[in-house]
Amino acid sequence: MTKHQLKQNTRKEVMTTVPANFHENSQSKSDTPNCPLISIVILAYGNRDFVDACLDAVARQILPTSFTPSMEVLFVDNASSDDSAQVAREAMARLRLPGEVIALEKNLGCAGGNNVGWRRAGGEIVLFLNPDTEMEPDCVARLIKPLLDDPAIGVTGAKMYFPGGRIIQHAGGIVHPNGMTNHYGAGEEDRGQHDVVRDVDYVTGAALAMRRSLLEETGGLDEDFFPAYYEEVDLCLRVRRAGYRVVYVPDAVLVHHESVSVGKNSKSIHRLFPRMRIRYLLKNLTIRQLAGWAMPFEYRWMRHEPAAKGYRWTQVRHGWLGNIPWIMRWALSGRSGGAREISAREER
Repeated sequence: MTKHQLKQNTRKEVMTTVPANFHENSQSKSDTPNCPLISIVILAYGNRDFVDACLDAVARQILPTSFTPSMEVLFVDNASSDDSAQVAREAMARLRLPGEVIALEKNLGCAGGNNVGWRRAGGEIVLFLNPDTEMEPDCVARLIKPLLDDPAIGVTGAKMYFPGGRIIQHAGGIVHPNGMTNHYGAGEEDRGQHDVVRDVDYVTGAALAMRRSLLEETGGLDEDFFPAYYEEVDLCLRVRRAGYRVVYVPDAVLVHHESVSVGKNSKSIHRLFPRMRIRYLLKNLTIRQLAGWAMPFEYRWMRHEPAAKGYRWTQVRHGWLGNIPWIMRWALSGRSGGAREISAREER
């Protein structure tokens, strides 16, 4: 597959690593036409302390010989102020990981940076992976197998643990009528209660696999979700609208050091998350859906949800007031179209 060419002004340098095969016994893509190339896109922004462990885990991946494809790593540095790109270049050379490091001149946000990565990549399957993750050795194989086995599956996601144990961080995602999101199993000790493959509303972008053809069909990640949050929720909604399934794969396991780039529970998260949540609603709901469905749920959530205590004004200020230009655009558009649904659970 011919790689997409980037405009020269989108990056200041491209650092290519050793063009070695991922496995000594693996065949080239041309020799195995039924075994697609996998492109792992890792987007970094100030993550130097996690890069080595992430790439070490990539290098340890074990793929069954029945469908062992060639692999490449596209490490995209989103104009980090640290030396994440240099650390990645050295680690990829040491580990003999095929691929390249792309250093962007400016921060394009999570959606923009990942779009640079997958459009540069040559893979038929793309795995978006956060640099603050550490995959189990069979994680990639587990994630791509459903995509190879079932053409109705458009996206797969992994089971994720918090660092240091078996406390679940993510076992698939739920989207509520007001756009609030939750992860199945979050905070629970893993005793096998989330070990069933299931369709979900979305999977987190910390480890999200899908076909390149579907990325092209859906247009990739929406860069209006800048700098971060809800870009993968929106992408999964568009995938489901296109008639494909979004599936949680419990056998694909990794550890995720959550929100390293902006800081967990930081002021940035409390500002950005509500802003992108309302932006997601405005993009995907009609006036009737917003008034008859999302707003009543929002009122109940703000009034009764314990998690809303102390954050109600934050939601109003950064969510609704922070999106006034978007609200005006949305209202003037009439929004006679929009999302047919926002939750996969309503389809079942």
